[in-house]
Amino acid sequence: MLGVALGACAPPPGSGVASGVASGSTPALPAAAVSPAASVPPTAPGRTPAAPAPSAAAEPSLVPSAPAARAYASSADSQKVSPPPADALRTAIVDDARAAARRAGRPPPVADPRLDWAMTDLARNVRGDELPSGEAVDFLLSHYGIVDPSPHVLRAGGTTGVDDQIREQARQAMADLLRAGPIGRLGVGIDRGGGMIRVAVGFQETHVELLGLVPRRLPRGGRAEISARIDPAFREPQLVVTAPDGRVREEAPGPAAKLFHGLFRCGPEDGRYQVEIAATGAAGPAVLANFPVYCGVAPPASATTAAGMRTGPTDPDQAERQMVALVNRDRALAGLPAVDADARLAAIARAHSRDMAEHDFVGHVSPRTGSTMDRVHRAGLAPELVMENVGQAYGPEDAEQGFLGSPGHRGNLLEPRARRIGIGVVFGPAVTGTHPMFVTQLLTN
Repeated sequence: MLGVALGACAPPPGSGVASGVASGSTPALPAAAVSPAASVPPTAPGRTPAAPAPSAAAEPSLVPSAPAARAYASSADSQKVSPPPADALRTAIVDDARAAARRAGRPPPVADPRLDWAMTDLARNVRGDELPSGEAVDFLLSHYGIVDPSPHVLRAGGTTGVDDQIREQARQAMADLLRAGPIGRLGVGIDRGGGMIRVAVGFQETHVELLGLVPRRLPRGGRAEISARIDPAFREPQLVVTAPDGRVREEAPGPAAKLFHGLFRCGPEDGRYQVEIAATGAAGPAVLANFPVYCGVAPPASATTAAGMRTGPTDPDQAERQMVALVNRDRALAGLPAVDADARLAAIARAHSRDMAEHDFVGHVSPRTGSTMDRVHRAGLAPELVMENVGQAYGPEDAEQGFLGSPGHRGNLLEPRARRIGIGVVFGPAVTGTHPMFVTQLLTN
């Protein structure tokens, strides 16, 4: 028996263009690009957006198998990470990935023991026909000191003796992903026992290289320099931060285009600060790194979210209605007015989601329809404020949590001036029985 699921573990939330003119400052997958707003509108004075509602789980349900990293780094070399137990199947999958990259004219991916451990934890804890929970994957990446957005994940399993079939499934997945772009990092997790084998393979895009260690934990009032080399395909990098109280702020980056130099500062409140490096590429704004820094408190040793999740509704109309309700739930928690569903905005959003699903990409700029503002103006609308989030997920809750977990997207959802929203959902072709959900959110005043 052999069952395989391939998909992104978190929606690649894409982000928003703000203002009534096309903004030059303004993800998962087989298409890449998670994007936050490179220009997030400021929070209204006196308004404090609330943090996302905590998980309902009362007890930790995901305990990592290996020790936590003390700092974030782009390479495992500086952290002296011991790899999981050797396994011939892991070696074969890594060798196949490197060979496939060479055939495709791509740089070979780096086998990273930190991602091996994250995938091992998924292999051990995600069961049956579940998909990896985006929250769980984000927790594991942070625990092991990885700043890059969520990887593409292949899950396979069966009775003992199906190693060759799993290896072939991984080869096919790699070929598909390499057609979309290079794979920077590779991790393979294998769980054997009870006559069964469970495998999780993570294929991670890497567009930013940290030039120094970034602490996962800082003292109250602490600060940390964040210096990085940016992929030449991107420009205008900048730092966007969500504070523990939910407020979103931007930190001005240095002037260099390919070398990013930012300074993260803990605010007056202890807790978790979500840090994002965003930049603009061919498909518009994109998230290059997204990771938490804990100020005055210790990082959690375990996650209170389950490792696996079920897919959401597969009816687009139902999914759109549910997403509008989720947005207004989170705006109410932040003390903000609800946004009204707008049929004209929904039609624009739905058409863009269909474009993404049919052409296998996630982004704000389309070769067929142009930018967000192009699409809005073509529909005869001219609002003063336009913000867009785009992503791929496996249900409305999955998408909403992914958007809230990205400072840029969160800033769009909790923009006090927003009054109308249009959400378009289109389900893409099935990947081993699961239909990925492409979603576009348009908010205006």
